[in-house]
Amino acid sequence: MMKYLDKYFEKNPQFFSHRGLDNIDSINQFLSPPKKWLNNPFQFYDMDKAVNEIINYPKNRPILIHGDCDADGVSACAVLTSYLSKIGYNIESYIPNRTIEGHIISKKAIDFAHSIGCSLIITCDIGMSGKLEVEYGKSKSIKFIITDHHKINKDTPNAYAIINPWLEENKNLCFKDYSGSGVAFKLCHAINKKLSLEEDLVYKLMSIAAIGIISDKVSIKNENRYISFYGYNQIKSGNNLGISLINNKVSKNKTQVNINKIVQIMNMATNIEDPSLGVKLLTTNNPVLANKYANIILTTFKKNKLSFSNAIQSAIRQAHAQSYKKNKCIFIISNYDSAYNGAIASRLVFNFNLPCAVISKMNDSNFKGSCRSVEGVNLLSLLNLNEDIFLNSGGHPMAAGFIISQQNIEKFKKIFLEYMISQNINMTDKKNRIDGEISLSDINSDLISMLKKFRPFSSGNEIPIFKTKNVSLVGNPSIFGSDNSSIQFMVEHNHVTLNAIGFNLINRFEILLSKNKLDIEYSILINNDKVNLKVYNIN
Repeated sequence: MMKYLDKYFEKNPQFFSHRGLDNIDSINQFLSPPKKWLNNPFQFYDMDKAVNEIINYPKNRPILIHGDCDADGVSACAVLTSYLSKIGYNIESYIPNRTIEGHIISKKAIDFAHSIGCSLIITCDIGMSGKLEVEYGKSKSIKFIITDHHKINKDTPNAYAIINPWLEENKNLCFKDYSGSGVAFKLCHAINKKLSLEEDLVYKLMSIAAIGIISDKVSIKNENRYISFYGYNQIKSGNNLGISLINNKVSKNKTQVNINKIVQIMNMATNIEDPSLGVKLLTTNNPVLANKYANIILTTFKKNKLSFSNAIQSAIRQAHAQSYKKNKCIFIISNYDSAYNGAIASRLVFNFNLPCAVISKMNDSNFKGSCRSVEGVNLLSLLNLNEDIFLNSGGHPMAAGFIISQQNIEKFKKIFLEYMISQNINMTDKKNRIDGEISLSDINSDLISMLKKFRPFSSGNEIPIFKTKNVSLVGNPSIFGSDNSSIQFMVEHNHVTLNAIGFNLINRFEILLSKNKLDIEYSILINNDKVNLKVYNIN
């Protein structure tokens, strides 16, 4: 493998430079992350204060772990619930109903905590709002430890302790781009170090934490690479019963882990009557209960899959009806569940290479929005500059969200479009997405083995996209999908013939038929050792 890496590095250095890897040593560390990448958790401001509070908290009294309702929030809640339960604490988990309670600290959760005699709430991934809610909890003698990874806003609650890499006091923190599950993991890491407990108690949590890292698309670098790499391998080895059940039920090849599919399913798990079911699945060791939870979640996922697909297609049609080239962005009002907003926005950014905002109705008076961006366009700055028009907002430069009243939607649309028009955005420049120009004959066991070692793929370590020029169409292509938007065909190059699938590529069908030689951009799919190409562009 080393010889192949050396050879491939010389031939396609961009594959590695796209991942911040500029020499063989850095590549080797990426492929086998060293323990030094697991940073000292006590570098965080307030960490020692939070740890001491938890250590001294009576174990006969419940602690409420309050997470958010997406895959990152659920996995963060599961990390803390699993760890603290294992070391003897009485833990109650709480995931809010997003439609009724929203995405801030829930007053209903506070009332529940008070009713069961809880005097400590640990939040995770719930955001940095909820100032009034924390004061309400404090009036009931409840302390708050907030763990989060969103940027700090002006209404930061006056909690007992705040573990957040973006606090001003953390300006010298060596790494900041954590997910909510990553910050929750660091709190467990700190408690474990303070109590001098077995390292495995924490390390085994990486399989759960990896779900949140991949879901929230934080950069797969430094500690995120360490946690997601070993977490991914833990999932492969079956260390988490719930994750293994989900993977085995949806994977065609039981020896492979489709972590992006697992993340998609866990995000859908919030669309059920019991929002905490995802946490229960990730933390139970009971095979009967795990199977029950997994089946409910998968049934819900399948039920919503068609609705989700329809939401995507509706958004794509809206995008094509807009002057997106002139506006340099896409602005969508969706009639579908607000849980889909982030995924819809991500798909549109991928398809059009433009920043995107998707807004849908959250309840009778408010709307929820999700934004996704392209390199060089900071969404968080845009939201922060206009925070007065939002009820709540936050996120990251490349992915942000907000809650807005109906009366302010048009105002935000105008602001969004004006901002994007002012930015230096080139929607046709997708060269940064190409990880290598190869022949189909280069897709051999060595390349496939190398690609497997780079898993899991996410932000900063995206699924590799290759380009092959002058391929020939073999036979007749076919159209498929409920809306006839996708195509399937065979291509040949250098005496190698492979099957290719182009989802939502019906607009390239005529090009496919009209040219003798084609240039294709694609990723490589492996199912039961059979190679297929997932095509993104045809020229």
